Amino acid sequence: MNYRENGSVSVVLAGLFGLLFVASSIFAFWAFAGKQDYKNNVDEKISDATVLAIQEAETAKDSEFIEREKSPLRSYTGPATYGSLEFEYPKTWSVYAQEAASGQVLDLYAFPSVVPGLSGNKAYALRVEINSQSYDSEVKKFDQLSKTGKVKATAYRPEKVSSVLGVRIDGELKTGVSGSMILLPIRDKTIIIYTQIPEFVGDFDKIILPSINFIP
Repeated sequence: MNYRENGSVSVVLAGLFGLLFVASSIFAFWAFAGKQDYKNNVDEKISDATVLAIQEAETAKDSEFIEREKSPLRSYTGPATYGSLEFEYPKTWSVYAQEAASGQVLDLYAFPSVVPGLSGNKAYALRVEINSQSYDSEVKKFDQLSKTGKVKATAYRPEKVSSVLGVRIDGELKTGVSGSMILLPIRDKTIIIYTQIPEFVGDFDKIILPSINFIP
């Protein structure tokens, strides 16, 4: 290898060492800055983490308290003439029910603490109806919504009345109102049980639906 080649190699090596030195310097500065930031703000960081942990713990306790307060459950039983529809609901909910001998046999509203007024376009934690419309005609009302994908319809059998086959509707039950609904045939009438607020679908699935019972 001649002098010129040796010189070229030296230049390349010098360049590589220079790049390594710059990279090392940058990394060292970044690590030092990070350590300084942690050192200067460690108390603040610990304080923020402590506050977050306390908030999460309080939220968990609040959720546990709300769930505990729902028990023991209360039960409702409808008119004997129309199957004695029965179901359970949280004791923290209030219920308002209108019962009639014909037409809209049952019209029930439920909501935590106080039931909102019935006038206006309000949404409720639970609605229960028994009406004089046939089951097929009630289900047909959701055909178009199902075709457009606004709702999903699936077969449903009540746990305590497995001989009855109905349908579950999930999604936008009507314009601006989303929730879950169960439709069940009872003789020449239809039982409709639903929540109009997504927040209460959990209670609907865990408490209301497993407790449904009636005489077909």
